[in-house]
Amino acid sequence: MFDATALCAVAAELHAALIGGRVQEIVQCDERTFVFEIYAHHTRQYFYVSVHPHDARAHLISQKVRGSGQPPSPLLLLLRKHAEHAFVRAITQLPHERILQIQFDHAAEGLSTLIVETIGKYSNLILTDANGIVLDALKRVGAQINRARVTLPRHPYAPPPPQAKLSPTALSVAEVTRRLANESGACLWQTLVKQIAGVSPLLAREIAFRAQGNANAVGDPAHAAHLIALLEELTRAPWQPTLAFAENEPVAFAPYPLTQFADARPVDSISRTIELFYGSPQSYAAVKETWRVPLGEARERLARKRDSLAQALPAAGASEQLRLSGELILAYASQIQAGQTVLQAETETGWLDIALDPRQSAVANAQDYFRAYRRAQETRARVPALLAAANAEVEFAEQMLNDLDLAENRAEIDTALATARAAGLLPATQQKMRVPPSAPRQFTSCDGLTIWVGKNAKQNEELTFRRAKPNDLWLHTKHVAGAHVILVHAGRDIPEASIAEAAALAVQYSQAREDTHVEVIVTPRRNVQRVRGGRTGMVTVRPGASVRVVR
Repeated sequence: MFDATALCAVAAELHAALIGGRVQEIVQCDERTFVFEIYAHHTRQYFYVSVHPHDARAHLISQKVRGSGQPPSPLLLLLRKHAEHAFVRAITQLPHERILQIQFDHAAEGLSTLIVETIGKYSNLILTDANGIVLDALKRVGAQINRARVTLPRHPYAPPPPQAKLSPTALSVAEVTRRLANESGACLWQTLVKQIAGVSPLLAREIAFRAQGNANAVGDPAHAAHLIALLEELTRAPWQPTLAFAENEPVAFAPYPLTQFADARPVDSISRTIELFYGSPQSYAAVKETWRVPLGEARERLARKRDSLAQALPAAGASEQLRLSGELILAYASQIQAGQTVLQAETETGWLDIALDPRQSAVANAQDYFRAYRRAQETRARVPALLAAANAEVEFAEQMLNDLDLAENRAEIDTALATARAAGLLPATQQKMRVPPSAPRQFTSCDGLTIWVGKNAKQNEELTFRRAKPNDLWLHTKHVAGAHVILVHAGRDIPEASIAEAAALAVQYSQAREDTHVEVIVTPRRNVQRVRGGRTGMVTVRPGASVRVVR
């Protein structure tokens, strides 16, 4: 959503608002979010930077936010040294890239540049010196991860390598006509994304809709000149920020009118548009941090309970040995002497040493072993169900932590907290809280199919058991808390590319979002069932679901 065109509009807005301003304060809201308070043109401005892989962005926000209250990270300390009390000298965007550069001029430390890379799972925040040498990065990338682009202190900063695409500022009708002809039969918007640098799916669909009246129309080489004109019109000032809605929930934003949506509303600035889309970040990170600790503690308590149950489960061989010991004591009863402490008995597998209570008779010792055997059998029959229930509670606590991480506004935070309270993971409140509704995320795949993503347990329940049809595909990370993802079948075969996109979203909205190899369950919705008596959003999947590894 936050594409190169949106960043271009943001860069222009930041340039007008911040150049010459002085950085008053820098706070870190969470692990990947920073806010700069900058005094410029007699006004306090708040510059928000997030490099979360699922919602990386940079823009102005309307009010000050608090820090997380956690110990400052190394990058925050470095930013405070080089950028706090510095003046903003330049703000530039790498051409056709989602990368913003802010240059600071500090009286003592000199020039430095903050590079904000809002490129999905590769998003990063990098501080360089006046010579372009990396001082530090939020996410350090060594040669073992990416040899072509090392991002480590004392290494030169290397921007992402250019893509083999056409430059949008140097398009010719002849070349665009040729590219469209080569992609005969393909959706126009897919061809535009594939062939032209900096063109996102949203921008490409808008161009297709304006050119041919259908966002999913097949490309027509005859429209090449019109397409070039539309691309130039939509990617340059004057900007007309727009927020699109579906069922009164924001679903898309852009710095140009979104005519492809029935309900698209103009907004006075691109930063305000983005803030309305994601929800005001006012202290949300601090609120999350406040509740993350007790939720984590609740999860650990449940894990300890589960582990103790697992330890209490006797092995099958151990319980059978108790029975065998009782039988052998009775068999050797006539040979056991008063006060004897150990019986050595021969079995089919060798000799067995059996401890005896010297104060009791052989029969009493045997009865003790039989009682221990019956207790072990009862435990083996009872504990598995308790263990499964305890494991489900741990999984639900992990889901609540993931829901809190993914919450993008106050409504979603309150939904996660209310669900956690209902499950006893957090203390109940005296006053009944009204939880405002929140909507799941909607995406469109490269093939034009709708993908729904639930951002909390309540949305997962809604998507899986109310919105999804039996033939829709259901996706979820295997053995990892995360979103229920629905890929709408729409009455036709689902292409592999769309399945791959949906699987990537399942990983992105899960606790495995930082992992390099993640297994994702892919199965028709009809194979998914509620857990009987389970918590909101908890499901079981019938055997046979395919599993994909997402890198």
